[in-house]
Amino acid sequence: MDRAVDEVVRVGNGNPSMGSLSLSMPPPKHQINYPSPSTQLLGGTSEEDMMLGQQVSSRLAKKIGWPIFVSCSFSESGEVGGDLGLGLGVSPAMAVAVAEKEVAKILIREKQRMNATV
Repeated sequence: MDRAVDEVVRVGNGNPSMGSLSLSMPPPKHQINYPSPSTQLLGGTSEEDMMLGQQVSSRLAKKIGWPIFVSCSFSESGEVGGDLGLGLGVSPAMAVAVAEKEVAKILIREKQRMNATV
């Protein structure tokens, strides 16, 4: 039995504007060594945010095995990390790496919880 899964994980604080939106699907089981199919659904003002969002959604979809939507607006906040509530004050790429790692932990934990209740 398949169950619908909706998980929303938000990283940061305040009320940032929505940036670009990417969607990635997990690769088919027989093509697990290939990248996840990915597309840009909405553009944004930052090329860097679009690229980072698509890369993150692709890696998470492959790791978790779920369709993943990612919206990024990291570079619009000026000093990245402080506005994310991470206290990093680092480049958008570094902030995204930290956020991706934490989101992956949350989604894996939720997937394990769901599998335990089936």
